[in-house]
Amino acid sequence: MLAHHRPGTTARLCRTRGVALMLTILMAAIWLASCGGPPAPLDDPLRIDGDLYIDWDRADWRVDRYLLLSAKEFARNQNLGPREPAREYRRALTHTAAWDSIPLVTFLALETSEQAERRRLSRERLTAARRILLSTVNHYWNDASRGHVPNLNAIDNAPKPVGVETAVTSALRHLATAVGLDPTNAAAWRDLAYFCGTVGDRQRQHRALTASLAALDLAGPRTSAGGDVDRMRRDCLLDLAWLARDMGQPQLTLAYLDHVAPWVDTPAPERAERRFEADLLRGLALADAGEWLAAVQQARKLPRIDVVSRSLRGGVREDLRWQLDPPHLEALGYDRAAWPRQESDFGRRWVKAMAGAPSGDIDHTLWLLGAPPTHLEFPPRLAWRFWQDQGRLYTRAGEMAEARNCFEWAALYRPYMAFFPLSGSESRTRRLSTPGAVQRYFTGYGVFFLCGDRGAFDRDVEIASAGRGRERRRD
Repeated sequence: MLAHHRPGTTARLCRTRGVALMLTILMAAIWLASCGGPPAPLDDPLRIDGDLYIDWDRADWRVDRYLLLSAKEFARNQNLGPREPAREYRRALTHTAAWDSIPLVTFLALETSEQAERRRLSRERLTAARRILLSTVNHYWNDASRGHVPNLNAIDNAPKPVGVETAVTSALRHLATAVGLDPTNAAAWRDLAYFCGTVGDRQRQHRALTASLAALDLAGPRTSAGGDVDRMRRDCLLDLAWLARDMGQPQLTLAYLDHVAPWVDTPAPERAERRFEADLLRGLALADAGEWLAAVQQARKLPRIDVVSRSLRGGVREDLRWQLDPPHLEALGYDRAAWPRQESDFGRRWVKAMAGAPSGDIDHTLWLLGAPPTHLEFPPRLAWRFWQDQGRLYTRAGEMAEARNCFEWAALYRPYMAFFPLSGSESRTRRLSTPGAVQRYFTGYGVFFLCGDRGAFDRDVEIASAGRGRERRRD
């Protein structure tokens, strides 16, 4: 039997159900927020078989540092028993394909069929390298996005992807073979350049960047969806500009920045960050070149930008400033996209401090820097460089404890630093800033300088070289 109802009952039922539905949605939203919420669009897992261009810095940034740098995880990745890191790196960069490695000119003279087969094999190697790296990144990101308290045991006991602790080494092996098979593979050259730079091998990074640009020029005006070719060219030129600054050639940095100008505004999600980066780097290069007035004028042009804050109140207690663990993690959650943001003028302070450093008034320089902003997270491509320069200025001021703290934070933000042999810190319990610390810098594969006291590194290299010279003379 059908129930009878008065007119208007249906409308009231619909309204009641609508309210209930809205309450359900609201409760679900609150529950998701308490668990960290879904990742933001820019933080969606990257496709392993993706397009020509991958923003490796943004991919690395998605790995939560609290998990990645926990004492247990870091020790597991860095202590794999007896190792010879320098020999591992040499083997990684050895061409291993059945066909020989050839230069660009020789490749262009090959028969069309052989070129096609080499391109196919090269693409397979590039995909293999990206699969290793992105599988590793996505593994840690997926763990981090699940929340904090309920999943600690699951995170600690979850099986790790095969080869996590040597992900960079394994990827380099595939990339070195990919560019040997097909020197026109601009994406493989660019990936090889990025990860050579990640481990501190500046010479190979420079050669790979120039080879990538040559391959892009050979490709002509072809662009894939999203302007991947222009984005690659932009990043290659910016990397060359940073590399020139690292090598003490500020005028060359300025020349690269002039050359990259047409591609800085390439439509892309990271366009605003790259534009700010280019303007900031110009100010730093002018400061390095001794152009004090021009550097200050450039600093004044830099805008204040929104950055992520790891503190609910936008500040940090002095006694907690140098903790490596993000504060208030339970309250903030693991979803960085939902963390509070605040405006920062760190770019202006950075350039002005570097410009004023040669004057000798170190107190004024430190005043320009301000208190170390350990509660803020800067754009991925700038964070470790910012802390490295901070450490250099504190070293010049003779404040070595603060300098070493800054160098530790520079290492904290070195990209992919837990996925290749790193020297300088065994865990959070043995820090550079402790009174008994002997190691004053970090190296990749025990060979390449990454960050820290560069003067100490150069002196140690000189002493080691002199010792080897004496041994050869005795022989």
